[in-house]
Amino acid sequence: MGKKLSSTIHMYNWFLKLIAAALLIALAITLYFLEVERLIEGFVGVVIAVYAVIRLVPYIKSQKSDLIKTINIIEITLNILIAAVLIIASLVREESLGALFGYMVGGVLVARGMVHFYSISYGAEEGDHITYFFHVATLIVGTLILSRGFESSDLIILMMIAALLASGYLGFESYNGYNNYRKYKNMQPTKEDDVRDEVPKGIDAPGKHDEDIDRDRPVS
Repeated sequence: MGKKLSSTIHMYNWFLKLIAAALLIALAITLYFLEVERLIEGFVGVVIAVYAVIRLVPYIKSQKSDLIKTINIIEITLNILIAAVLIIASLVREESLGALFGYMVGGVLVARGMVHFYSISYGAEEGDHITYFFHVATLIVGTLILSRGFESSDLIILMMIAALLASGYLGFESYNGYNNYRKYKNMQPTKEDDVRDEVPKGIDAPGKHDEDIDRDRPVS
């Protein structure tokens, strides 16, 4: 039962990808036509808050260095305060925060990169390739945001581009999946083929009786 269900889901996953592509296109259209700057600021605030809260308890329990633990607690506390400002502003203000949004996001990113690499240089943390490149990216992106300025409207444009690129990829995958699905369907025998191939009991297949007669006929 489970194997059959898994096979069925795999066969029709092209349809799920098609739905996902359509939803991403709808998201891009919504972001383009509606004024959602304040909504995006609140969303970013929620992301920062969730990331900070998730890190808080596990980090305190696992980190042995009191200095590094204190630095990270300060960073997490500041992240929660910034997240609270973004969420409350999105609920009570009629306009977006403008350039202040960029300063907050850029500050969060730069602080995360600096704290991470200081923890590694202090010997309190062990890095890996993924976290290394991630925190290098936070330093670069955060510095660019602080130096060049950044608003929620700029983030909306990036989200639109990402949504359209992702929808194009999912649409291509859905096309390939549907193409394979049609090939699989064409390979399956139809009911007419099954009926044609069946021979009722007691009735010889066409041509069989003639072959028996030719085999039994004396050769002159």
